[in-house]
Amino acid sequence: MPPGSDKKEAILETMLDLIAERGFHNAPMSVLAKRSGASPGVIYHYFPSKDDLIHALYQRVKSFKLEVVLSGYSESMTLREAYLHFWLNAYSFYRTHLRETRFLDQYLSSPYCEEVSADEVDETDPGIARLIRIFRPRSKGGRLSDLPQEAIDSLSFGLAANLAKSAKEFSPATLKKIAEASWTAIAGD
Repeated sequence: MPPGSDKKEAILETMLDLIAERGFHNAPMSVLAKRSGASPGVIYHYFPSKDDLIHALYQRVKSFKLEVVLSGYSESMTLREAYLHFWLNAYSFYRTHLRETRFLDQYLSSPYCEEVSADEVDETDPGIARLIRIFRPRSKGGRLSDLPQEAIDSLSFGLAANLAKSAKEFSPATLKKIAEASWTAIAGD
């Protein structure tokens, strides 16, 4: 591990806690310094501003979420099997990683979030690039129904997120049925 990476990680973890507890505006750098054990100078060494810190945290949480969602994926899966697998993993992520989910909810509905279209997503990883291209509407070169991307998002992983945040717990069999219904809604077959 590179020198200082423990301190940088502690800063990111503490900021995640603060934002999940208090929101962006109620997470001052002074509280971050006190809770993380890093001086303001050290924090600003790693992150030139609070905005930079929040964007770095978003990249970290987004990467972690992607890792969880892709966990167990095999290229031998059919598109339907892959979708069901991703959907169930996404539900699990939202259900079990509450801090990260709260952070993502806040970030994605804040001015920090610069909307990125599916066409602008970084596709440097060939496997991820393939999946991104497949999970687009047919009119955009993908394999899904020609619905607006926002509708596809809501009917797919948006649904998984909303159900995961509810107080009710669903059985694995019910979750699979819901994922299958979601697939039917967006597949356009």
